[in-house]
Amino acid sequence: MTFAMSNQVSQSETRRYFIASLAKGLELLNAFSNDSQPLSLKDLSERTGWSKGATFRYAFTLQHLGYLQQDPVTKRYRPGVKVLSLGFSYLSGLGLTERAQSYLEELFQATGQPCHMAILDGPDIVYVLRRADRSLTSINVYVGARLPGYCTSMGKVLLAHLPGAEARRRLASVPLRQHTPNTVTDLDRLAAEWAQIRERGYSSTDEELELGVRSIAAPIRDISGQVIAAVNVSTLAARVSREEMCAQFLPRLLSAATRISSVLGYLPAGQAVAV
Repeated sequence: MTFAMSNQVSQSETRRYFIASLAKGLELLNAFSNDSQPLSLKDLSERTGWSKGATFRYAFTLQHLGYLQQDPVTKRYRPGVKVLSLGFSYLSGLGLTERAQSYLEELFQATGQPCHMAILDGPDIVYVLRRADRSLTSINVYVGARLPGYCTSMGKVLLAHLPGAEARRRLASVPLRQHTPNTVTDLDRLAAEWAQIRERGYSSTDEELELGVRSIAAPIRDISGQVIAAVNVSTLAARVSREEMCAQFLPRLLSAATRISSVLGYLPAGQAVAV
């Protein structure tokens, strides 16, 4: 992969200021963007098209700086903590978590159930915000935690709104594990679900990741209308039925998602701007 330069930058400026070694370091990090599995030196070499020697030098540098971690046994690489910190800096720049915090708190108070926000990273979701009481959930998630996207309500929402065949491509590179008898692992069935999610505006899962846990999620859109995050309400199946969850929690969830999207500048099609 190469990085496109802005049209406003002249060729002479590119030749004068462009730092090729920095671009190659970022290109190596980008090799992990659609894969949650650790990658070997051979994998990285094949994805970048570089020699193993060049790949090793860049990987060694990034590892030394904390942007990559290497398993001492398998010698495979994965993104380091500093990469995650860059992602949170990006979110902070958008103001996503800061603007959503109060609405997530309101949703938690209204439902009495754990509420979360996540973004998509490759085939996985990464939690960026949460409001929960430890006694209300059996899944111990935290900000920065990763879960598979295909069997979580927020993951389904985010995968459903990827362009074209991107969702299939992301999931085709990872094993779709059968976490419970309810887990859907067939890509055709998942694609059918994604179409339904786009049509109805929300997603639901019923004990797909863990027995005893069900959840509903809705998309968060930015000013351009692009889905950049998802928000959910999760509950213990023994406490709340699917019917009760949709009747009691769904309207509040959709309202919270709409309000968060609104403060990010999203204006639904056909809605006039007050002047």
